[in-house]
Amino acid sequence: MKKGVLILTLIAVPLLTHAEGLAAVLRSAREVNETYLEMRVDAELAELRYEKARIEARDEIATMTAESTFLGALADQRRSLQSFYAEVVDAVYGAVSADYDRQIAERNEELARIQETAVEVRFRNGLVPEGDLIEARISVRSASVEREERAWQYADAVDALADATGQTMEDITIDSPPSFTPRMDAGAWIAADPGVARARVAQEIAEARLARLAANAPEFDRMTAETELERARLATDRAVNASERAYESFRRRLTTLPQIITIRTEQLRLAEALYREAQERFDRGLITAAQRDQTFTRVLTAQKNLADAQRNFVRVVLEYAALAGIDPEEIL
Repeated sequence: MKKGVLILTLIAVPLLTHAEGLAAVLRSAREVNETYLEMRVDAELAELRYEKARIEARDEIATMTAESTFLGALADQRRSLQSFYAEVVDAVYGAVSADYDRQIAERNEELARIQETAVEVRFRNGLVPEGDLIEARISVRSASVEREERAWQYADAVDALADATGQTMEDITIDSPPSFTPRMDAGAWIAADPGVARARVAQEIAEARLARLAANAPEFDRMTAETELERARLATDRAVNASERAYESFRRRLTTLPQIITIRTEQLRLAEALYREAQERFDRGLITAAQRDQTFTRVLTAQKNLADAQRNFVRVVLEYAALAGIDPEEIL
C-alpha cells in the first residue's frame, strides 16, 4: 500500500508551567493589562480617601462610615482582580485552544485533498460516478474555508493574548495544573469576605445610632432607628449566606474539575494509543493513510479538550484566590 503524503507525529500536550509559567504570565500581565492597571489606581485612591476620612472623622460613627466605604472599595477591588485573573487565563488557554482548532482544520483540509486525489483516480478509471468527484471537491472547498476561518480566529486569539498578558505564543508553555485544596474553611472564608465585613460595620453603625438616642427622644425617631438596625441585621445575614454559598460553590468546583481533568487525560492517552495502533496497521498495509490520519486528528481533539478542562480548573483556582485575598503565587 502506498503511504500517504500527510506525515504525522505525536505532539506532546502543551499544557502552562504553573510553578513559574503562569506566575510569570501574571507578573507580565500586571504591567499591561488594563483591568489590572485600572484596579491598582482605584485601590490607591480608595486607600487615600480612607485615610483622609479617618483623619477628618469627628466621632465613632464617622470612623465606621469611612471603614464601610473602604470595605466596599475592597470588595470591588477583589471582583476586579477576579476579572483580571479570568482575562489572563482565558487569553492563555484561548490561544492554546485556537491553535489546536487551527491544526485540526489544517489536517482536515489535507485529508480532504488526499481523498479528492484518490477519487479523481478512481473516476478516471471508471470506478466511481462523477457525483462522487464533485462531492470530494466540495469537501475540499469546505475544509479550506474552515481552515481559513480557524487561522483568523487563531490570529485574533494571539492578539488577545498579547493585549491581556504582554506575551506571545512562544512565551507560553503549559503543563498540568497543580493540585489545589482550599485552605480556608467556611468560617475563615466568611471572615475574610469584605462584603460581610461591610455589612457588619453597617450593623454596628445602626446600633451606635440607636444607642445615641436620648431617653426622651420622639417615639418616631426611636422606631426609625430600630427599623434601620433590623434591616442592617437582615443585610448581615444575607451577606453571610451569600458568602457561604460562594464558598460551597468554589469547594464543589474545586472537587469536580480535577476529576474532569483526569478523565480528559485518560481520553488523550487512549487517543494516542489508538493512533500508535493505527500507525502500525498502516505500516503493515491494513488501513489507508486517511484512516490512520483520522486517528491523529482525534489526538489533537483530545489535547484541546484537556486544555479546556485545565482552563476551567485554573480559572476557578484564581477566582478563589482573588475573593479570598490570597496571593496566587502561593498556590500555583
